[in-house]
Amino acid sequence: MAAEAHSTATLRLSVGDLKVIHPVTVPSAPVTAASVIPALQKLVNAVVDAAEAKLGQAGQAVSCRKGCGACCRQLVPVSRTEAERLLEVIEAMPPVRRAALAARFAAAEAVLEGAGLAMVTREARGDRSDRELSIGYFALGIPCPFLEEESCSIHPERPLVCREYLVTSAAELCAGPRQEGVTPVPVPKVSMAARGLQDEREDWFPLAMLMAWSRTRLHDDAKRTGGVKRTGPEWVQRFLKRMGGR
Repeated sequence: MAAEAHSTATLRLSVGDLKVIHPVTVPSAPVTAASVIPALQKLVNAVVDAAEAKLGQAGQAVSCRKGCGACCRQLVPVSRTEAERLLEVIEAMPPVRRAALAARFAAAEAVLEGAGLAMVTREARGDRSDRELSIGYFALGIPCPFLEEESCSIHPERPLVCREYLVTSAAELCAGPRQEGVTPVPVPKVSMAARGLQDEREDWFPLAMLMAWSRTRLHDDAKRTGGVKRTGPEWVQRFLKRMGGR
């Protein structure tokens, strides 16, 4: 079988007050949007690295460490495209691990149902602000289903927004109910460009509702098949256009 052809381009971006030069490699052929998530992960990493380097120049340092999992109880918004990639990651896991994850997702979903926060659509959120939803979610203390021993068990595949959340304040402050005293690193939220990447009408839903969202795909042929296919460069261009629009 012939090897899959790829296209590489070097991006030179101004993201906020950061200058980022980063090579992006994606499949040349038409693929689903989820197929370019690895390239977008690396692009977000490059933006975060630039922000961290700037922080270092100012004499500051990130205080996040492995095993410090307070932030893994926050509401993590994921896009449809990221969700499809995560479902692929889960599907590739051994059966025993998949079963353990399914149980954790079910437990999280039950708590969110009881709190009125089990939402997979924009309509389900109603007129509640993102801040209100985030505070209410964090108060529930639900660990991310991927959290194991206070560390991310899928760290290389973690959502884009998780990569953008870093702090310089003391780790213990992150567990406070309203995150008082927490000082986030000013990282441009490039991850938001993934929302609506396939369809402008799409938005986001909490990562803990991934399995509930996946069940909606059973009745949606477009979602079940991964939606329309485009070449890798076309997906990246759409992502960059959404970055510029934000």
